[in-house]
Amino acid sequence: MPTDASPPVEMAETKESTTDQVQNDNNVHLLVIGINSYPFLQETQDLKAAVADADAMQDVLTNLLKVSTTNIISLRDGEATRQGILSAFSRLEENTAATVNPCIIIYYAGHGASGPRPDGWEGWTTDRDIIEQLCPSDLGAVVDGQVVEGIPDRVICALLNSLAKKRGNNITLILDCCHSAGINRHEGQGRISRCIPNPPPLTVEANLPLYLSMSGEYADQAEAFGGTRALRIASGFGNAHDHSHVLLAACGREQSAFELDDGSHGIFTSRLLKFFESGRLEEETYESLVESLHMPKWQTPHCIGANYDRPLFNRRGNCSDPAYLPCTVDKSHEGKVTYTLHAGDLQGIAQGQQFSIHSRAPLEGGNSSDPSEIGWMQVLTLESSSSTLEFLPNKPKPLNIPRVFFAHSLSSVKEDPSTIYCQDRQLLDAIFPPGESSGEMKYAEGPMQAALIITVEGDQVHIDQKDPALEGCIPTRFACEINRNDTQMLQNIIRSWRHFHYHLHRHPQNLANFDVFPEVRMELHYLEENRDNYYSLEYQPVGENLLGEEPAHVEVSDLDDLDSASESPSLLGMTLYNDGADALYPYLFYFDPNDLMIIPWVIPAKGPLGRAVDAPLLPHSKLTLGYGNGGASPWEFVFVDNREKDIGFFKLFLSSSPANFACLSRRKSPFEKDPLSNRQGEMDKEAKEAEELKTDLVAKRWGVKMATVIQVRARNPSESS
Repeated sequence: MPTDASPPVEMAETKESTTDQVQNDNNVHLLVIGINSYPFLQETQDLKAAVADADAMQDVLTNLLKVSTTNIISLRDGEATRQGILSAFSRLEENTAATVNPCIIIYYAGHGASGPRPDGWEGWTTDRDIIEQLCPSDLGAVVDGQVVEGIPDRVICALLNSLAKKRGNNITLILDCCHSAGINRHEGQGRISRCIPNPPPLTVEANLPLYLSMSGEYADQAEAFGGTRALRIASGFGNAHDHSHVLLAACGREQSAFELDDGSHGIFTSRLLKFFESGRLEEETYESLVESLHMPKWQTPHCIGANYDRPLFNRRGNCSDPAYLPCTVDKSHEGKVTYTLHAGDLQGIAQGQQFSIHSRAPLEGGNSSDPSEIGWMQVLTLESSSSTLEFLPNKPKPLNIPRVFFAHSLSSVKEDPSTIYCQDRQLLDAIFPPGESSGEMKYAEGPMQAALIITVEGDQVHIDQKDPALEGCIPTRFACEINRNDTQMLQNIIRSWRHFHYHLHRHPQNLANFDVFPEVRMELHYLEENRDNYYSLEYQPVGENLLGEEPAHVEVSDLDDLDSASESPSLLGMTLYNDGADALYPYLFYFDPNDLMIIPWVIPAKGPLGRAVDAPLLPHSKLTLGYGNGGASPWEFVFVDNREKDIGFFKLFLSSSPANFACLSRRKSPFEKDPLSNRQGEMDKEAKEAEELKTDLVAKRWGVKMATVIQVRARNPSESS
């Protein structure tokens, strides 16, 4: 059975620390690049602060993370040629050969650029036919009759995939440069922009092989890159794209990365340095970092990667607790203060829902007593992806609220509570004590009226789910026996089941047509090797759309057959098509009813709270997942037992504005005991069901697409003969 992205964690043995986070005991390796001077591009403005940025970042990270000088690769100006940068990746792999899952941080400050996809790269699928690139210091020089080109995103992706496959995915890429030549030049006027608008055109040779030598032990892919029991990241591809690293980028695709007026630092790097110098890295995740950055309105940092909720630079620590939702305080020129919860009815928030508010979000597996609690609030107005809060009446108001704070649901659900049957009412009262969980659960008089049936045999408890959509595909009984005295685990399982089915079946209510975005469709295809790539293994879709019918039926091989050399395709890629005129934010999840896991396949970038980030699904375009530049890993269906059939669901949430979906995903099964989790039901308190969703979502529309996938065991040809 595939495991979660994080291995079991042992608590740090320190009496001084107040954080729940495990100290990072991995070796730390740095690759730091800073380029001011571009002598071969006469019309390009040199930078003033890129080298200073690299020097400062190297000093801060070295001191904070206790980095050995032997673990630092440092390139400045003339050292940071195209070959110098590519060779530095080789050196980075060599330096980490004796380690497994080291912490690797790659920092680049310099010019960025973009240009059209070169002829011969037709197999590399992009959404805009634009290739982004980093600009080495010798860009534009003529060497052996050839013009030195930029380093395209395709090569950077391959380098990171190669690195992650061998060394694990505790990799952070920080880019203080522009992404696009189509920038908004009226903003930040007078400042130096880190963008080359007309770089030398890329050729097919820009992707020639480097023949990197990879030595040392392979990282544990099952440990580092997870999935559900029925759908996993494809073998050998757990490192691909957004699973290989977390990217912290200085700006969006149509923005510029600027330097400060005094030329001392890049704006993005200056904010990062201030954040890092606070010295609280163990309490922060990549998401909390980017959400809290104070940036000008015309430059929005982006955090991209499946592991955005990991603690900074630390793979072994717990992720941030999704039950704590981010909020911000805003004050108008007239002095009016607004408290905004960055979640709305798109995430299942209800009008009047009550929250405790906290100065920081704890990490999963922390202590139940939370000293960060500072007050109580409730939802005043509800929108699709945000809500405004007000203080609870007759409750004391906190004196100080930080600009970024967090809300944790207190409200019990009164709409459509889950129906449970158990003959042993004493056990039910132990799981959900009367008064404490009032209204959260509804008990049936008999098993025929129940959606969840709890059976007690001696000290063992069995749980059966009744869902017509699952009949004939999977057993009704969960494959787990729980001791009746483990009421905490039973509570988490029941709440997880409720959370799973609520989010699986919900959609905009009271609309004449549930399909709010008819111009969007999704297709699932097998993938085959793309032979035109010179550098790394890439794939392209083949065959018919596996989601052509509802429900879809897919033949699946045994796990051993998938991992062996087989000519039958098993890797899967998804393509999202947008034939409409609006840019959209897609959030795609796979729901596995066997273990109640909800695995994200695509999550748009994170940015500072209240700020728009790049929409991944552009008008009249397609977004590729598992192949091309779409930024997700291929998947494959698997059978891990003797069953003949299985079922799962792809659900696509679409929004016209960014939304926070951290509270929806479930990357750990509630049936897996977490030895560190001792909080009372923290795992699922954010799954409080909402009242009926609002119908007037004109300004911020949202909708869903759903695909049921029935998996049938493939027959070995020898069996049918």
